Amino acid sequence: MKFKLDSGKKINYELLIIPVFENEKKNQYIEQLNKESIKLFKDLIKNKQFSGKFLESRLFSNSILLFGMGKKKELSEENFRRAVAESHKRVKSLKFENYYSLLPSEANGSLSRNIFVATESTILTDYSFDYYKEKKEDAKKVKTCTFVTKDKVNFNTEIKNAEIVANATCYTRDLVNHPPNLVNPEYLAKEARKLRSSNLKVTVFNKSDLIKGKFNGILAVGKASANEPRLIILDYNPKAKDSVAFVGKGITFDSGGLNIKPGAYMETMKSDMAGAAAVLGAVKAASEMKINKRVFGVVASAENMPGGLAYRPDDVIKMYNGKTVEIGNTDAEGRMVLADALAYTEKKLKPNRIIDLATLTGACVVALGYWTSALMTKDDKMAKDLEKAGNRCGDRVWRLPLWDDYRKNMDSNIAQIKNIGKGRDAGSIHAGIFLSHFVEKTPWTHLDIAGTAYLKSGKYYNPRNATGAGVRLLINYLEQ
Repeated sequence: MKFKLDSGKKINYELLIIPVFENEKKNQYIEQLNKESIKLFKDLIKNKQFSGKFLESRLFSNSILLFGMGKKKELSEENFRRAVAESHKRVKSLKFENYYSLLPSEANGSLSRNIFVATESTILTDYSFDYYKEKKEDAKKVKTCTFVTKDKVNFNTEIKNAEIVANATCYTRDLVNHPPNLVNPEYLAKEARKLRSSNLKVTVFNKSDLIKGKFNGILAVGKASANEPRLIILDYNPKAKDSVAFVGKGITFDSGGLNIKPGAYMETMKSDMAGAAAVLGAVKAASEMKINKRVFGVVASAENMPGGLAYRPDDVIKMYNGKTVEIGNTDAEGRMVLADALAYTEKKLKPNRIIDLATLTGACVVALGYWTSALMTKDDKMAKDLEKAGNRCGDRVWRLPLWDDYRKNMDSNIAQIKNIGKGRDAGSIHAGIFLSHFVEKTPWTHLDIAGTAYLKSGKYYNPRNATGAGVRLLINYLEQ
């Protein structure tokens, strides 16, 4: 799909989208229409056949689509993003291949930002995962979207950056949507190697490297699988002074191990590597945008399976940083691989800040649902910066406490800590508390994306199944 800009007063269009605010008496965009269409438009408004309510749409003259933007004072950037998404869906349903879209300046003070948001939202909305379906030869797809603005400034950089971020998000979606018989730890390693460039180094630790390095948390989780675990390190822009590490949970399939999941809970467990996929997508985008920061991507990947070699409840594992962990439940495996990865990241990579992403707990969905990711940190600045980034891009986060009051619930009778809490309460927080044992000094934030990475039904520009949660959040965080 291609994006173009047009600032001409008169345009030849196959379909034109005109934004209309609720109950507005005069529309500033109808100058693009001919006299007959202007009269039809005015009649529709006068007769209240179209009011401009948020996401309301009306096609007339077979080539003009009115799209409701709601009340002008309520048009936030996120509502604008959602309006663009829904209008693009309408275009697809009408089977137009090319269309022009007028952009309302009221969505944000910056026209360049509006163009970025509109491009990004359109690509995210246009996404479909059809690798394994029969292709329909007569299926029409949107080929070109042209944004019409009154300003003649060149906004190609905004379009290019939006394409990079949105395509990296879609790349992450693909990784999560592909089946687990394809995506295993080595597959993720191969994907990482494809990202190599003169300014992006990739290192992969195989099983023997993990044994030698005493990554016993990762090894324990991956013991029973025929697909051996991997630790994948990406290092973008190593000469930059400021550095941040993104650490992702890469459980390519989670059966629960010996604490096996009920069948219904296992059906979407190919998505348990969504944190790792987001890390790969974010590093990919940062590299292509040439962001002036050093960015580490760390992926701890394993497949959690039952079997004669599987790790057990009551096992005690000595982790990479030397701490001992009693296993209370083998289905609390994500925190085990992340713990080793976090400890290694702090000790060997020494970034200025660390952010981990993981589909870590079902309790996160119970607490926050599917509209926001959970954020846990003791660093107020990181929390504020990530909240700001999330609110800006729509990939939002909500802070949960990481107080020391919760630490006693992770105590073990025979080891230093246990990998689950003592009850069903505060499950997401207890997971964050567990991880905090493996980052000693570096400012660190834990993001639980269990509710946002994989959806049962789509929402606006996020489709059903994989959403690519985390990629846009991390890029906006880097850009601040």
